[in-house]
Amino acid sequence: MNGFGRLEHFSGAVYEGQFKDNMFHGLGTYTFPTGAKYIGNFNENRVEGEGEYTDVRGLEWSGEVKPLYSFFL
Repeated sequence: MNGFGRLEHFSGAVYEGQFKDNMFHGLGTYTFPTGAKYIGNFNENRVEGEGEYTDVRGLEWSGEVKPLYSFFL
C-alpha cells in the first residue's frame, strides 16, 4: 500500500496515515488497544521525528522522538 490509508488490528490497535511500501511512513496516528495515542512521524514502521504521545490518563508528551521500535500489528 502506498498513500493514505487505515489499518485496524484485531487487538484493537489502529493506524491511520501515510503508507509507503506497506509500511507506516510519513505522518500518521497510531492508537494503542489501551486508548493511548501517538500522532506524528513514522519512518519505515518506526516512530521517528516530531510527534505527540498521549497516555490513557491524558498525560501528553511532545517533541522529537528517536527511533524506538517497529510497529507490527
